[in-house]
Order: sequence, then structure tokens, then C-alpha cells
Amino acid sequence: MRQYIFQDPKAKRRAIHFAGIFSIFSIIVLLIFLFIPEISLARPGGGQSYSGGSGSGGGDGIAGLIFWIILQLPPQISVPLIIVIIVFYFLKNKKEKNHNQTITSAPTYSNKFNEFNSVESSLETLKQQDPDFSRLLFWDFVGSVYHKFYSYLGESALKNLKPFVADYILNEAQNNPLNKQTNISEIVIGNIKLVSVYESGDYTGIVVDIKSNYTQTKAGKSTRFILTERWMFNRKKGVLSKAPEQMRDLKCPACGAPADFTDAGECTHCGTFIVAGEMQWFVNQITIIRQEVFKTKGLAHYEQEVGTDYPTVVSPLIDTYIQRFVQNHQLQDWSSYWQNFTDNIAYKYFTEIYKAWSEMQWQKARHLLSDRLYESYNFWIEAYKREHLQNKLDNLSIKKIDMAAIEVDKYYEAFTVRIFASCYDYVINQEGKILGGSRKKARYFSEYWTFMRRNGVEIKESEFSLHNCPNCGAPADKMGQAAVCEYCGAKISNGDFSWILTRIVQDEEYAG
Repeated sequence: MRQYIFQDPKAKRRAIHFAGIFSIFSIIVLLIFLFIPEISLARPGGGQSYSGGSGSGGGDGIAGLIFWIILQLPPQISVPLIIVIIVFYFLKNKKEKNHNQTITSAPTYSNKFNEFNSVESSLETLKQQDPDFSRLLFWDFVGSVYHKFYSYLGESALKNLKPFVADYILNEAQNNPLNKQTNISEIVIGNIKLVSVYESGDYTGIVVDIKSNYTQTKAGKSTRFILTERWMFNRKKGVLSKAPEQMRDLKCPACGAPADFTDAGECTHCGTFIVAGEMQWFVNQITIIRQEVFKTKGLAHYEQEVGTDYPTVVSPLIDTYIQRFVQNHQLQDWSSYWQNFTDNIAYKYFTEIYKAWSEMQWQKARHLLSDRLYESYNFWIEAYKREHLQNKLDNLSIKKIDMAAIEVDKYYEAFTVRIFASCYDYVINQEGKILGGSRKKARYFSEYWTFMRRNGVEIKESEFSLHNCPNCGAPADKMGQAAVCEYCGAKISNGDFSWILTRIVQDEEYAG
């Protein structure tokens, strides 16, 4: 019967017209698949998307179906459409090729180094004015303010941030009726990047980019968001930084008691009226750069590594800080110490931490990580578990380790190293089926890892044990979520007893 369908001329024209419309719709859909931007790479232990957005695994099947439909059309319609698709695909690939040719290692390295050099120079000027300043402690302070600000939204406790947040920001937050109906919880900070240090009038400013995620509950509905925010901190010139205890937790800048202030900004402990910026850093501006809904279906989505072939971004002050480190520890030979550090700290930590990630037993690495880093990656571990997935990292092999930066301040010393490695990196479901990555083709990558410890710690790296408490020597099997040893009661995750890992940054994002 099919040969008689188009016997009626009008019916035939209507059918061809319909086929043409459907074909145009098909080509539009296909072009969307061809031109849709890929999800950016970030690897919490693997090569999947940081945002958890949807992958592109179904694109090939849909594209094939569209091509099949087009081929069923009359030649006078299908042939021109296929030619148009080929032309568009050629232009798309040519555009990507030209784009990739402009992003070479040299300019990328140059741009990052210039940015790094500018920030480090400004930061060094700040340290000369404020010898007590510690970048590591400032990150802790930023994290505390960020966490409290979102936790207190819609609550009376928001007034306790008066010394740390500008009045206009607090007023907007308090007067917004939506905040009283919204609860923000499960706040996880992924990374804090120092963008710039500057002076403006009577104030010193520091701008940071904060990558985070949190759960927003409104009208009984909860949504997980991924965010990148830019926060500007200011402080009166001449003010010195506070001690570690007052930087890690928000306390009265005058008496050091836990933050408890009246609506007017008076400390309930010492009676001092605190003006923001007079005694401590305060937030003067908040800008949300990016916000998107977190989707777990992207956990098995993989992207090509970016930046592994880039030269290592090395601090312009590295030689100065090496000399300072050598003098502080009265070292006879820096090269020997560096080899000792890479063999017994960087190499062993890298292997142990990735092993804990691959086995989804993150608690085993608790004593090796700072609080913020542990919480950040623990979020991803739990996300995998909820979806019954596992990111496997088999045959992990470290190729080399470069020194990128050293920092020594009044309270802490930090080493940033770039670790080049390879492994079979893939995601499986509970049936063992591979959903992303490969267990046959090794994935080569590199990351910047920052280790820190308190000044004065002299434990020999060769004597450090990954599996024991660095304070009492007992097995590190009872650390708890807070990284407090149940045998001796010491908190291990602040670097007071040994090196801890405090930061992991991917190649394409690292700029110091």
C-alpha cells in the first residue's frame, strides 16, 4: 500500500512540506548537540565535572537517530540537509582547532605567572606592613565568615557578624523577607583563591574567589547549588592580624571571646563597640559570579585534561623563602631536605589520600587533611554513595614532583608542589559497569598540592607514619570527623604536629 500514499498531488505536497519542517527541526536539534559547550573539568579525585552537570553520553545515539530520519526523506530534501550538516560540522571543528591553537602553553604560563607575580608582590608589601599576616590563617578566616554568613541568614544570630560584614550587606540580608523563609545548610567550601591585594584610601583590601556548594531549603523543597562568588575584604591600614585562635573562629577582635554582639555592635563580654574594619577584616562586597543547580548525573562525566603540558607556575619569591626555611631549621643541605620531603610526605600522602578516595573510605585520610579540604571532598564521596557509584583510581603512578612555592610566615610554613601522575580513572555503578573513564587507557594528569604545618615542628619527615597520631603515636584509627585523636585528645588537622594537606588545585585553575 505504501506506493499509493503520494498519489494525491496535494497530499504529496503536504507530506513533503511536513517532512521539510521536521527535517529543519531535526537539523536544529543536531546542531545543538554539535555546538553545546562541554562541562568544565574539575577532579575531586577523578576527571569528572565539578558541577555535577549532565554529561554528553546520549548525544551520539540521538544524532544517529536524526541522521536515520533524514535518510528516509526524498533525495531532494535529505541531500541538501546532509551537506549543510557537514559544512556546519567542518566550521565547528575549524573554529575549535583555531581556538586551541591560540591557547598554547607559553601564553597561558605567561598570563598565570604575571597574575601570580602581581599578587605575590602586593602580598609581600602587606606582610611588611603587617608581619603577623598569614595567608593560611586568612583563608581560615574567610571560610569562617562565609560559613556563618549563610548559616545565619534569616536568623537573629546574623547580628554577631557586625564586626566582620558591612552594615549594608547585613541590612539587606536581614530585611529580605525571602531569607526568613529560606534555610541554607550543608555548606561546603571547595577552594578559596586570592585574586588581588590593593590599597584604597585608608583601607587595605583583599579580593578572593570562593568556590562552594550548599543546600537551600525553601517551602519544604531542598535544592543543592554550586557557586562561585567574589568577596572583597577591607581593613583599616595599620591594623595587625590576630593570632590563629582568633582567625580560625570568629571572636571579638577586642577581647577574644566568642562572637556575641548586640544589634548596635557591642560585645556582650567586654562592652566594646566594634566598628567593622577598625580591628579586623570585614566583607565589603559580595558578587555571585556563577550559580547552578547541582546534578549528580554528571558524576560519571569525563573531560579531557587541560593544562598537564603547561610549565609549572613557580612563585617569584621561591628562592627567598627557601633561604628563610633553611635558616629557620638550620639545614645543611636544601636538596637533601627537598628529596626527603617529596619521598616521605608528598609521595606518601598522595598515594594514601587517593587510595582512600578510590576505596570510598575517606575517613582513613582524615588525619592527613585540613578541615576544609576533608569536608569538601567528603561531600563528593557522599554524592557518589547516594548514586551507588564509585570512582576507581587503579595503578596510580607518580611520574615527578615539582616545587611550585614555599611560604613562611609568623605562624606557619607551607609547601606547594605540582604532582604529575597517571592512573586508570573510571566510574562504576554497583553492578561494576563502567559509566565513565577507562580501566584500559591510563589518564595522565597533574595537580598542585599545598602542605602546611605550624612553625617550630621539627619531626623528621622520614620518621613520620601515615597510620599513627603525630602527637602520641597511637594508631590513627579513631580520629573522628573533627580529626581529634581519641587517645590523646589532640586536634591533628591544624598542622600543629605534622604536615597536613590543605589545598588541591587543578592545572587550569592554579595561579598561586
